[in-house]
Amino acid sequence: MKKRICTRRVIASLLVFAGFSQASGVLWAVEAQQKVDIRNGSMGLAHIKSNQLDDLENPVLKPRDSLFDITQLADQSYLMVGNDGLIIKASKKQAAERLDSNINHDLFSTHATKQGDVFLGGANGSLYKSKDHLTNWSKQIIAPNESIFNFIELSTAEVLLSGSYGLLMSSRPPYQQWEAVNIPWADFLKEAWNEFGEAAPHLYAGCTNQRDELLVVGEFGLALKRDTDGQWSKIHGGAIEPAIYGCQLSNNGKNIILVGQQGMVYQTSNGGDSWVEKSISKGSDLYKVEKIKDLFIILGDKKKIYTSLTSSDWVCQRFIGDRPLGWFVDMAVQGEDIAIIGSNGGFKVTSYASFVTAINQLNNSKELVSCE
Repeated sequence: MKKRICTRRVIASLLVFAGFSQASGVLWAVEAQQKVDIRNGSMGLAHIKSNQLDDLENPVLKPRDSLFDITQLADQSYLMVGNDGLIIKASKKQAAERLDSNINHDLFSTHATKQGDVFLGGANGSLYKSKDHLTNWSKQIIAPNESIFNFIELSTAEVLLSGSYGLLMSSRPPYQQWEAVNIPWADFLKEAWNEFGEAAPHLYAGCTNQRDELLVVGEFGLALKRDTDGQWSKIHGGAIEPAIYGCQLSNNGKNIILVGQQGMVYQTSNGGDSWVEKSISKGSDLYKVEKIKDLFIILGDKKKIYTSLTSSDWVCQRFIGDRPLGWFVDMAVQGEDIAIIGSNGGFKVTSYASFVTAINQLNNSKELVSCE
């Protein structure tokens, strides 16, 4: 079995830190020169990302702070986590405070449940739980000790976490025990294993809909779907191909958008029976996709934001005053408010209306400019 370097929440977050020189692109940088170029491109971006200084609007966040995940709390505020145990609580007005947790390692994920529990996930299987007051974090033990990249909650209050090397576990209130979810990797990754060797994939993110259908996405272009009966199937990927970092699943389960490495967007209108693929940002990775009303938003490298009212014609925008360095990696949607986080202490709160104005009348936008 071939051993590969473990990526973290996304390629971008990994490459910020010294000591990591390769990312998920190394999986498929085998014989084809194109694959080698893809890996080298990601490594080049690493150098840029690790040497940036932005003018910060909020003095609580520091230039070297990298935020990896955001969740909404019951009091309508936001909780964000990042490198070196960074935990930030902020309001819609972007007034922020750093929370003292005595956690010193990187935190890649967070989630506030409908039950009032708040989770933090990080490197080496580090998992913490607290209540809304966020003053006391109890450590939970899971095996194996893989990094936790994502949490997702269903309407049944079931929470799933996913992470490195196939980590996928489930828990229900009171969230004291976590059980492994068994996935038939030998079936789903047959083509990839024939080329690369047997290695479970990093699972970066997930999404769900009102019917409690669930998608989990990750390396090898994977998109795994759990239906309402709890059955898992592979609807995309399984070969040596770009990783998927984000997904959006319609309430009818038919319309799906996947985003990932190399600026790739994959779309289906039939639940995954067939796919249309398009690169909307050549050479740059895409990390997150969300839908608010009729608006689709994708976040990516170089702090680019791609928006569309049709999910086909994408407009590239950037916040006024932001330098095109670094990345936006996650967002939280609260009504028509959209909170966006990324590198260099990047934290922005904007609105659905602001993006729509920028799409229809860019010259009238007070927040956004074209990427061109």
